[in-house]
Amino acid sequence: MGSSEEVLFESEEHKSLSEIVEFLRAAADGLEQGVLILTQDERRVEVRPPGEALLEIEYEVKGDEHELEIEIKWRAEDASAPEDEESDQDD
Repeated sequence: MGSSEEVLFESEEHKSLSEIVEFLRAAADGLEQGVLILTQDERRVEVRPPGEALLEIEYEVKGDEHELEIEIKWRAEDASAPEDEESDQDD
């Protein structure tokens, strides 16, 4: 059995470095608050990662093209595990 993939939000835009810095600061603030809100035109997606996730950073150079990728990964069940453990302890 393979897992299915569903793209809930995707964006690729040319931005100035200051606009990218602004996005990254807002993303960091959102992650610190526990919710990252992605918006584009009328579309809005809320992302709620758990307290721990996998951070992947990759920097590539292909000729004159440089690419920096930042990925944050987690499993859906990871997000609910701490709450489940707390409610079990209360009983």
